[in-house]
Amino acid sequence: MAIKIPYRYRTLLFALIMSASTALIVSGVIIYLRLQPHVDFIKVWLGAFITAWPIVFVAILIIAPLVNKLLNLIVEDH
Repeated sequence: MAIKIPYRYRTLLFALIMSASTALIVSGVIIYLRLQPHVDFIKVWLGAFITAWPIVFVAILIIAPLVNKLLNLIVEDH
């Protein structure tokens, strides 16, 4: 049986995984579209990702609860 992380860390882990995924995808796409293809693409991409990830992480921690409250107001209960 696998050891699971306590539930109290669920929101933090959600923000960590979601922000990493989002920052990786968005930084990669933007750099690919903005730069001419070259050998340093991965280096530039990872540099942009390292900058973007903490910003997206904090944004998700702040915005997700607000979005959930808004959705609770406008979406029917099941």
